[in-house]
Amino acid sequence: MGTTFRDLSAVRKALLPMSWLYGAITDLRNFGYDHSWFSIGKTSDYVISVGNLTVGGTGKTPMIEFLVRVLLPHYRIAIVSRGYGRKTKGVVVATSESTAAEIGDEPLQYYQKFNFNVPVVVAEKRLEGAQSVKKEFPNTHILLLDDAFQHRAIHRDLNILLTDYHRPFYKDHPFPAGNLRERRRGANRADLIVVTKCPSNLDAISRQKIRSSISRYLNKEVPIIFSTVQYGSPLPFLGQNKLDDFTLRIGLSGLAQNQPFENFIRQTYGVEEFKGFADHFDYSANDLRSLGILQNPDAALLTTEKDKVKLLPLAQSLGIANRCFFLPIQPQFNEEDLAILMHLLP
Repeated sequence: MGTTFRDLSAVRKALLPMSWLYGAITDLRNFGYDHSWFSIGKTSDYVISVGNLTVGGTGKTPMIEFLVRVLLPHYRIAIVSRGYGRKTKGVVVATSESTAAEIGDEPLQYYQKFNFNVPVVVAEKRLEGAQSVKKEFPNTHILLLDDAFQHRAIHRDLNILLTDYHRPFYKDHPFPAGNLRERRRGANRADLIVVTKCPSNLDAISRQKIRSSISRYLNKEVPIIFSTVQYGSPLPFLGQNKLDDFTLRIGLSGLAQNQPFENFIRQTYGVEEFKGFADHFDYSANDLRSLGILQNPDAALLTTEKDKVKLLPLAQSLGIANRCFFLPIQPQFNEEDLAILMHLLP
């Protein structure tokens, strides 16, 4: 069942009329696209979109990276992203000299992670970004759209919708009373729904309850699969040091939801101190200094891979890059769900 009026806080109840208005506006916009009032551009590439209904992190970045790893051996891939947090405008093509300020932290992560072999383009309007890919990288086979579920001006061949197990869209409301970018019924545009960040021991009965809750908002048979978060081992920003070489571990992250990461690194790596920042936070050298890592040579920093791309130049300037580590993550699927996903991919 979805969240009821009784479940909402007083503030959210007061904001519900504005949510109804916001939802009506997004309904009208979607109606316009559904009935060809607004044009939908099509590129010659096969286009896969990964997005969500909920504001905040649902695991889009790990999902995009998963798709790249699966598809790259067989196809030429390019990624188009909004580039949240960047200080530039318009269409920007990533280069080996790009910074997070120019293209955003997640696009920079994509570009660096795949050794500059996957073109990355950022653009507010995804269609313009796709057109740039077509011009600059004409041999591209598959275009991955990062966070584009609501960007309907561009055609997609496979529309993947993510929803966080801990914050499912069917228990939420449109902004500002809730965190949805549009009404729940927007899920009916998805070709695949992935419930992300699930507990590793999620049983069959719980899965079926979630499927039933989601299916209420679908008007067609759409696969609903589940994934968990799989953390890799800590990797150094630079050099060959290991986290075990340091007695004091300090954690830092700038995510939409910092708590799960904090909990994991405290429990797994004995992190004693942790500081969380807002998503896409623009770090400064003073933020690193405030952690006390400069004063203690036995202290190491442990952060996320997304934060690493912003923190690396700062850590280098302070001479502590060899004491900074990041945790790579990826989604993990059971055998049945993985088979469903692979069947949908080209």
